[in-house]
Amino acid sequence: MKRSHPNGFTLIEVLISVFVFAVALLGLAALQITARKTAFESAQRSLAAAIAQDVLERMRLNTQALAHYAATLDANTTFSDSLDCTTPANLAACDRRDFQRSLLGATETTGTGANTSKVGGLANPTLCVTSSNAGGSGQYTVTIVWRGREPFLPEAGSENASDTCGNGQYGAHNEYRRIFRLSTYICREGISGGCV
Repeated sequence: MKRSHPNGFTLIEVLISVFVFAVALLGLAALQITARKTAFESAQRSLAAAIAQDVLERMRLNTQALAHYAATLDANTTFSDSLDCTTPANLAACDRRDFQRSLLGATETTGTGANTSKVGGLANPTLCVTSSNAGGSGQYTVTIVWRGREPFLPEAGSENASDTCGNGQYGAHNEYRRIFRLSTYICREGISGGCV
């Protein structure tokens, strides 16, 4: 007598298929989480780059007040809303106020009235402008730091490890500090032309 073999799947085959499918879904979920974290870090870095470029461009347009730009700026720096932006020094103060608002995302909000909240900007930002010759022609460096979501220690001896902008504000070993730095030479023209 011939034995008939059942057609179809056995319970073990079905369980193995479900297990493989579940592992694939978990891998896909982990990939999605990593992609979101990377996209956030990329968006923060792009915003920092745009603000740093804006800082340098405004400095190039207001070379008479270069010394007023060389400073540290963070969320606790206060500015008056009624600044007179006509003189070079006051224009520099107005520019610094605008930099702070860009860093904090003051112009990007959601909601209305008491439910308004900022949705743009960097997380806990600090902006540092340094120069080899503050107030005169020279190399100017704009450094923007902010708090990242995941800890990451920079390599020992790297510029990121030795940079002092925002030092100590982003974890015990600056493991949450993210840095964007942009440098350029700015010429402050003298009365008779040339750089001074």
